[in-house]
Amino acid sequence: MRDHSADIRALRRQSNAAIASLDAQYVCTFMSDDVEVAVAGGPVLRGRTANIDAWEAQMRTKGFGGYVRTPEQVTVDPSGTTAHEVGHWVGRWRVNGRAHEQEGRYTAEWKLGAMGWEIVRETFTEDGG
Repeated sequence: MRDHSADIRALRRQSNAAIASLDAQYVCTFMSDDVEVAVAGGPVLRGRTANIDAWEAQMRTKGFGGYVRTPEQVTVDPSGTTAHEVGHWVGRWRVNGRAHEQEGRYTAEWKLGAMGWEIVRETFTEDGG
């Protein structure tokens, strides 16, 4: 039996690597065409194109240091066609030569389609403080 949880964790590592290499197109290959992403403290981005645009804009921002999303739990439904991921994220920037971090929690809903696992919804919240 295939370990879908391990597959999703591997895709998350690839997504993190795409962010680190400033490749917005590749970041969004893990998303469905109609993905919805609720950004911490920001808007809900609807669709892959809106997410590509948002990533490209952020990656062009001076001092952008990237994000790392770390899955803590991946639960795959018994049918093996949907999954729920919960984890922690950290974003980093340099502003006026000083390091800044923002962090929080995230959830992601995944669906297994003809082309493999895709994110259909992500929600990011910022930790207080």
